Amino acid sequence: MRTHYYIGWLIINLILKIFWRFKRIGAEYIPKTGGVIIAANHVAYVDPPFLGAASSRELYYLAKAELFSNAIFGWLIRKYNAIPVTRGAFDRRAINRAIQLLKQGKALLFFPEGTRSRDGNFLEPKLGLGKVALEAQVPIIPAYIHNSGQLFSTFLKRKRLFIGFDRPLKESFLEKFPKDKEGYKRIGQEIMKKISRLKEKMEAN
Repeated sequence: MRTHYYIGWLIINLILKIFWRFKRIGAEYIPKTGGVIIAANHVAYVDPPFLGAASSRELYYLAKAELFSNAIFGWLIRKYNAIPVTRGAFDRRAINRAIQLLKQGKALLFFPEGTRSRDGNFLEPKLGLGKVALEAQVPIIPAYIHNSGQLFSTFLKRKRLFIGFDRPLKESFLEKFPKDKEGYKRIGQEIMKKISRLKEKMEAN
């Protein structure tokens, strides 16, 4: 990790442990080197830094272009590896940047649903994850973040915020999917099923 990223990582971890009794599960599944996609559910704006705090590696992620309209905030999230993406259309530039980073051996945080779920229920995945995965040919790690959507209530009720990672799906997982919209869609659906099973497993414990 670069110095500024590591400092931010330490601060967020400290805050999470003090106020939300933060627990990470399965972080050892994240490979120490090489391109990898971490695919997670998305319920809150804080999900990217929280998932970043749960990872032992520096993460890159896509963020909606509107977040960069404020010069100061835009500069800050760029410093912490946010890549602007235009929602509602196929942003080829953002997708190509994500693929490039993966081929350079970086770790990319990806939200298959493409936007936040307002009620915590999983949304139908977009095509972006499948497109990036098939082009980059890297492992995919399903991840689940719990209790990030209601932080104040979670704090008052002393609930635990936890993040879990599952075993990586190797490149061989991608071989059965065609490089077209149907293939991209099926990959997203398969990953959301994995995240759903991870949710059930973690919430049962």
